[in-house]
Order: sequence, then structure tokens, then C-alpha cells
Amino acid sequence: MRDRVDPLIAERAPWLFEPTLSARSARAVLDRMLAYERSIEIGTTYIDLPVADIMADLARRIARRVTATGLENVPTDGPALIVTNHPTGIADGIVLQDQLLTRRSDAFYYANSDILKVLPQFADIIVPVEWREDKRTVSKTRETMQLTRTALEAGRMGVIFPSGRLAKRSGLRLHERPWMASAAMIARKFELPVIPLHIRARNSAMFYAFDAMHPTLRDITLFHETLNKDVQPYHLSFGRPLDGASLPKDANAGIEILREACLRQGSERHGEIKLTDTRPGWRKLGQRTA
Repeated sequence: MRDRVDPLIAERAPWLFEPTLSARSARAVLDRMLAYERSIEIGTTYIDLPVADIMADLARRIARRVTATGLENVPTDGPALIVTNHPTGIADGIVLQDQLLTRRSDAFYYANSDILKVLPQFADIIVPVEWREDKRTVSKTRETMQLTRTALEAGRMGVIFPSGRLAKRSGLRLHERPWMASAAMIARKFELPVIPLHIRARNSAMFYAFDAMHPTLRDITLFHETLNKDVQPYHLSFGRPLDGASLPKDANAGIEILREACLRQGSERHGEIKLTDTRPGWRKLGQRTA
């Protein structure tokens, strides 16, 4: 598992792998702070498991303080699309999938392909998307659309985080970033019912401190900020479906309609998330994450 995880860390923070005393010292400290060994230990147990078993185990570990409203708005069958904000990262998808299982079990997720480098079996539920404009190619876009068509023609439901990035902290609030237009294009092209979802949750104080220091520190918290959600309250608010076929031909106008529908599901006027209202709970003395 180390040979799968370490290259992803090196890609995000190459300075940690430099042959210097300061880099080695920093990595030793960060490994301990971010529970690196624990992450490797858990990841190793997943190597040969099917996706459903992995997701169930992750949900058992972290989806412990979850509430949801409007789940009845999620169709129980047929092609559909959920569009949602993205406050915390990988955990958003795990918590969401656990809730969706009460309605259906065929959801697929648009996500960065890095998870496939760690656990290739996730190809069953992941449609890889390249969110970074400078990394996109015609062949990658074509692959995404072909996988989308195959999944939707099989009657599956897609889930997309159109911002492609985590919500941005400003003071003590999280603000959803602008959305890319691809979700509106897909919804209109395939005439899908679109369910807007707002997720209210947050990451740890350490994550936001690292984010303020340097983006590479923030980016290497990927696994830690998944496994520490056992004490984090989540609230999912599903809105009524919108008719994708009726979205404007202009995808930029269409995506604004979908984004506003998502943010209206939040408790704040503009869908922002108050960090003080979503504080994680406390663990018992000596209790470790997940």
C-alpha cells in the first residue's frame, strides 16, 4: 500500500521526499500528526475487497453523526444526477453513499482518478474526471463522456461535485467555489432529473491551519481528513428534482441554476457553512480516529 500512497503524497508535496535532514524531520512529524501508519494499515486491508465492502467499512468508521432531509426526492431507479457542494473531500462521497443506499445502490461518482491508483476496483463506481484545466485532454474528456453514457444507459445515477475543489474558507465560514459547466451539459444532453444536494460539514482545525500555511500541507491531509470524520456532524439536505432537459442551452447559465438550487438547501442565505455551527465532537481520552 505504501507504494501506492507515497507517490500521491510526493506529487502533492515533493519537498517532503528531498534527501535532506529537514525534509526527513518534517515527514516524521507529519506522519505522526496525520496518522500515516494507521492510514496504511487500513488501506492494506482493502486491497482485495470489493468496492461495496470497502464503502460499508468506511461508512461504519466515519458516518456516525449523520442526519438527512429530503431523501424521498432521490428516485429509486432510472438515470438521474445529483449535484452537490463539496465541504470536506472524500468523506463527502462516503457519507452520501451510505445515505443513498436507503434508496438505491447503483450510484456512480465523478472524481479524480487518484483513487484508482490506490484501489483500482473503484472503477466500478468512479468515472474519472480531470478537474485541472491544464491537465485536460480530448482523449480524457472523450473517456469521461463514454463512461457517462454507458452508466446512464444502464439506468444508474450519477453524483457530481461541480466545483471540483473543496469549499474555500473565509474567516469562520466555508464558501462553495464556482461550478464548472459540465454537470449542466450532462443533465441537458441526457435529459436527466437533477437532484440538488447541500452537505453541511467541515474539516478539522488542523486542516484549515495547514491551508493557511501552504497548499501542499493542506493537500497531504487527504487520508487523515477522511478517517477523522467519526466525530464530525454531517447534515445532507436533498431538494426536489429539476428537469435537466429544460435547462438553458447555454451551459454556463444552466450551471448557475443548479448551483443556486444546491445552495438554497443550506441553512444560510447563500449556502455558506459556519465553522462554529459544525464543530466536531470530542473523542474519549485515548480514542483514535476511525
